[in-house]
Amino acid sequence: MGVRNFFPAGRTRGQTTPFLSYASGLGRGLETMRLDPRAIGETKEISRGERVHLHGPVETTLDPETRVEPPRSRRTACVAYSDVLEKDDEKATFVPPASGEAETSGGTTAASGGTTAADAWQGLRSRAPARPKTAAIAVFTAGATIALVTLVAFGAALDQVWLMPPLVASAALVFGAPTLPLAQPRSVIGGQLLAALTGFAVLAVAGSSIWAAAVAGGLALGVTALTRTPHSPAAATATIVVAQQQPLVPFLPILVAATVVLVIFGMLIGRSGVTPRYPTYWW
Repeated sequence: MGVRNFFPAGRTRGQTTPFLSYASGLGRGLETMRLDPRAIGETKEISRGERVHLHGPVETTLDPETRVEPPRSRRTACVAYSDVLEKDDEKATFVPPASGEAETSGGTTAASGGTTAADAWQGLRSRAPARPKTAAIAVFTAGATIALVTLVAFGAALDQVWLMPPLVASAALVFGAPTLPLAQPRSVIGGQLLAALTGFAVLAVAGSSIWAAAVAGGLALGVTALTRTPHSPAAATATIVVAQQQPLVPFLPILVAATVVLVIFGMLIGRSGVTPRYPTYWW
């Protein structure tokens, strides 16, 4: 059987060359290219759900198990079928997918253009990280609770306030996300210390006001970033120093001691074998 070739511009059209040695091979070639058997005439570009003109030849394979997936979006084949195709049909159509399978593009089906239930479900699925194992959740929750209760006990024994809101946020990072840079000892201890010093500097220059407290929180963020001690709860520490006019002593020593306590408990939990090892680095 001879098959009429489609050649690019500049070559003779209508020449015949052997393409298939047996008739059934033609059907498999058609199946692989996903062309309508009646396709003939001008070369066509086959897009999913559309019928548009093609530029250039289409490469195909005789193996029905092999699908040609060229790296570019434009597929080309080098054959037309003079004996079995109708010359008056100028359209190359896309073979619809098998029943039960809907090929979609951009959340819509190629055939009907409607959104399927599967597409809607995919859009609602969360991209949040997977939930930790139950054992890990139980261990780091217990560790955080014990560490914060220990701060309360120290405060009660010394008649000082050791449990501060920024330290609770620091504990959430140390125990809940021990592998993040924000949770490492350099950031927890150094970040809280530098943010507190920033707050005291703003307090000395601008006094205690809500405006100055906002400025202190923003400056603390920049200071911790510049010193490679990023720790988001530390910005709240600077704000508290200005808003509440905290004294340098005993506020600063208590703050440093409390962060050390959190790091120590974080180390103990990180060596339990259930949660990730902590710390990832010290300095």
